[in-house]
Amino acid sequence: MNLLRNICRTLFKALEWFAIICMVVLTLIVFMDVILRYIFKQGFSWTQEIATLMLVWFSFIGMAIGVLEKIHISIEMFTSKLPGKVITVLECFNHILIAVFGGAMIYFGAVIMDMTKLSTMPATKLPSSVLYIILPLSGVLVLLNAVLVAARQDKKIFPENSPEKEDHNA
Repeated sequence: MNLLRNICRTLFKALEWFAIICMVVLTLIVFMDVILRYIFKQGFSWTQEIATLMLVWFSFIGMAIGVLEKIHISIEMFTSKLPGKVITVLECFNHILIAVFGGAMIYFGAVIMDMTKLSTMPATKLPSSVLYIILPLSGVLVLLNAVLVAARQDKKIFPENSPEKEDHNA
């Protein structure tokens, strides 16, 4: 079980780093494009496409991270008045619905990728499916993260007192 937890923790950290890299690249490209267009009156044709790609990828990876961290939007006005066991059942059901949504992302993402596999993005000439590949990939992550959270509803996925932190503190 510890091996599985370590694999999940490594994957989660890799997702966080990928999201950070996407946001840094997005920021740098947009900043560079603004400087080039407004100061030098010319820019690159590919910056808008790459910025869009990074924003879409960041958003979908962020959604998968949000499912695992249980930081998605929820309204607790009614559920907070319910007994603890009912809340646990509702939260488990909620994550099962999120997993179904992840499955729909996988299916429809594959359909969209198939529909766009022959077209290319105008400036970069990349296949349009590059933009949409994040749909089934993040769908898999959303599905897995939702199942993981639903199975361990009463516990944190990655406890603060992990074996890695205990070794450093000792």
